[in-house]
Amino acid sequence: MDREGWFEAMDADFETEEANCNSIVQLLTTGKADIGMIGVVPALVVADSDAEASVVSASSKNGFVVLTAESVADRFEADSGGFDAVDGRRFTLGTYPKGSVSDITARYWISNEREASLEDVDLVHLGGPGAARQALLAGEVDGAVIPEPTPTLIEERTDAPYQRVARVEQFIPGEPAGVTVVRDSFAEKRPDALEAFIDRHASATQFIHDNPDQAATYMSDVYGGESALDASTARAALDSPATQYTTDPHEITSGAEVLAEYAHRLGKTDSRLTADELFDTSYYDRAVGDQ
Repeated sequence: MDREGWFEAMDADFETEEANCNSIVQLLTTGKADIGMIGVVPALVVADSDAEASVVSASSKNGFVVLTAESVADRFEADSGGFDAVDGRRFTLGTYPKGSVSDITARYWISNEREASLEDVDLVHLGGPGAARQALLAGEVDGAVIPEPTPTLIEERTDAPYQRVARVEQFIPGEPAGVTVVRDSFAEKRPDALEAFIDRHASATQFIHDNPDQAATYMSDVYGGESALDASTARAALDSPATQYTTDPHEITSGAEVLAEYAHRLGKTDSRLTADELFDTSYYDRAVGDQ
């Protein structure tokens, strides 16, 4: 939206600020920001606070991939299990920090999809995409639960012996990654501005689908340029079945409830939020509808 200048093109005036998810949570909960585009777990934290905020649109879904070393990949061809000891030690699976979408996805995959015990797996909490990539390439973990574009980056830039064994869409369909959160007070006061924002968001999503080469260039820039993520690798990541950009919040409600349950279990939120408590889809429905 920013790269195409669509904020400036909207009738409503928007001031934009780039920040990490934790900072956006603080801005939203203290009333210093009205709208935030953040990860779904930070969105749960905001919705669980006293800020009175709702998720009004999605940004992306089904983004996580389970990548394992080829030496253990065939274990996961069966419908369950796969976490037997490796060289006399417990199976190690890298995730992002405890309570993150990556961590929750890993726990759900192990317990619900693979019908195994978390006691059989060492979850290694890594700092983010770079740390996860390095841990995989160094052989410090047997596998990892990571989102695009990191799996494609590993595949395109190295000959590391890793294999995709599962995608989150197969066991938590509609799992959200990024969402748009709005303070309810702003939504009630300025529904026109919010609906204009959502309409532009939907246009940006369509732009990615219609112009993947240009979108890949923007993606490369956001990730730090050619040295971090070159445009050709970004383009390959956009073609991955794990790259699914969407604005429609209806597509992520069931997946969000799974994440909300685990976020509560892991102490990220005080309450277990339901979809009705988390989402307000009415603004999307009016702004975009069936178009």
